[in-house]
Amino acid sequence: VTTMYLLQSVTNDFRKSLFGKILNLPLAFFHKVKTGELISRIVSDVQMMQNSVAVTIVDMIRDPLQVFVYYAFLLTIDFKMTLIITLVAPIIIVVMSVIGRYLRRYGTRMQEKMAELTSIIQEGISGIRVVKVFNAINFELEKFKKVADKYLHSLMKMYRVNRLSGPFNETVGAVIASSLLWYGGNKVLMGTGPSPAEFMQYVITLLLLMEPVKLFMDKVNRVQQGLAASKRVFTLLDHKPTVPLPQGDKKIDSLKKRILFDNVSFKYEGNDEFALRNFSLEIPKGEVVALVGHSGAGKSTVADLLARFYDPTEGNILVDDTNLKEISMNSWKNMLGMVTQEVILFNDTILANIAYCDSNPDLERVVNSARAANALDFIEQLPQKFETIIGDRGMKLSGGERQRIAIARAIYRNPQVLIFDEATSALDSLSEKLVQEAIDRLMAGRTVLVIAHRLSTIIHSHKIVMLDKGTKVAEGKHRVLLEQSPQYKELYEMQFAIGRK
Repeated sequence: VTTMYLLQSVTNDFRKSLFGKILNLPLAFFHKVKTGELISRIVSDVQMMQNSVAVTIVDMIRDPLQVFVYYAFLLTIDFKMTLIITLVAPIIIVVMSVIGRYLRRYGTRMQEKMAELTSIIQEGISGIRVVKVFNAINFELEKFKKVADKYLHSLMKMYRVNRLSGPFNETVGAVIASSLLWYGGNKVLMGTGPSPAEFMQYVITLLLLMEPVKLFMDKVNRVQQGLAASKRVFTLLDHKPTVPLPQGDKKIDSLKKRILFDNVSFKYEGNDEFALRNFSLEIPKGEVVALVGHSGAGKSTVADLLARFYDPTEGNILVDDTNLKEISMNSWKNMLGMVTQEVILFNDTILANIAYCDSNPDLERVVNSARAANALDFIEQLPQKFETIIGDRGMKLSGGERQRIAIARAIYRNPQVLIFDEATSALDSLSEKLVQEAIDRLMAGRTVLVIAHRLSTIIHSHKIVMLDKGTKVAEGKHRVLLEQSPQYKELYEMQFAIGRK
């Protein structure tokens, strides 16, 4: 029981460490690695490590000890004959090392295919609406079958290589036994070797020695399979970002004056082109500043830099004249709130989603936040009200309801600085009216950066910034931009024409 507890505790700690490591990795890491791959490392790879250790930890101590005792006894009976038998050991070691190398290779391939399977499952289930509406069930199933067959192929290769060690050990044992009977028997008959009784003792001890050797070799093969999984686990644990975010130590608890982008340029890792170039912008405390522009203009990049998912390649972001890099990450995140374009909700209660990451939520504050977000009416109509489980990504709620829950979450957090990425999904007139009212309440009295997709919602912003291909091309209030910026006027007229149609 104690051994099992220790083993499970170590496995549990590995999973905790892996998940903690993943959550702390920079956003750029997740652009390159599939979600299913990470899930597989935490679940499948750690499990294979545990299986490898569980069946070997005692035997890997007991079997070599038995071999040592038997070998020492053989030396006392006939030193010379035992040394001759020992010459076979290097051959066994070389063959077993080759088998081990193949086991690690096929073990790694098998785990990679398992990661692909996990990824296909995760994507297929999370995108089930698209799969069904595109009638792509057979397409997804065929994709899964191909990878599952490759997984089986790698598994069987590893199994066949693993089974080679058994016949090899049996063959070596038979050769040693035959040679021993021939060589030792002649010495006994000629009277130049051990006595018949000692020779019988020698043969019996040698046969007894073969069993722990065979078991030990089998355990070594299991360890090789575990090593393939452990390499993937430790590669993730030891991963260091190419461009690590420096951790500042200056603590702040409020925004006094402004946020300033000072000649900021940025390019994503592995990309030679700048996503943002020579960008300067002042966001005074308490004002709403909106970013507009066509897709790929750099709006989301500005927001990600302010959220400090990345640091500028060139230039600085200043918060009350303090470089954002020098401010404690926790201190900055505690001041920051974000409503994303794609509403992210968790498979939990409405209460837990609104009071996200608050281990002791204030129910009165939750209710007030829901009321301010125009969400209280529909919540009160649900059978379990705030204790209603909303399903994976909030699938049990409508689009407008999900948006209002996300806004209620931001209101509950009560951030001083808000990043609001406007949702592009169309809502019915009533839902859009309720959501817009909730947005207005959310923005009131806060310093807000809005990524706008519909100009009609940000006409009254204190400042509108027009971006084009990563460069700021215009800045000002709505009426000023209509008169002075051809790009803004074109965007406005295009949206107005679409709206009128």
